[in-house]
Amino acid sequence: MIDVLTLTRSGRLAVVELKADEDIHLPLQGLDYWSRVAWHHTRGEFQKFAYFPGKQLTSEAPQLFLVAPALRVHPATDTLLHYFSPDIEWTLVAVGEKWREGVRVMFRKTASRSCELGAA
Repeated sequence: MIDVLTLTRSGRLAVVELKADEDIHLPLQGLDYWSRVAWHHTRGEFQKFAYFPGKQLTSEAPQLFLVAPALRVHPATDTLLHYFSPDIEWTLVAVGEKWREGVRVMFRKTASRSCELGAA
């Protein structure tokens, strides 16, 4: 079951995969959910079945957000993300360890920024 499926302000679908602890499966599980959402989206099923009533969805592919506490992002996550298709717009969001008391973003890493860093 997908953690969160939502819309951006512009109406683009966004898949949010959440982990509270270190988990090597974070990027792959997110990719699995992203691919399922993308498949249904290309068929117009979210609009057809009124998943987001009153909202207009863009035709863009979904965005993928991978969220985990900063000190609990598995060391293999970067390696796995490196192999994702450049067509998948992903963002790794690392939150503070006290996320239960209030969410504070410690850092973000995006597909385009990761590719830039890897090219140096």
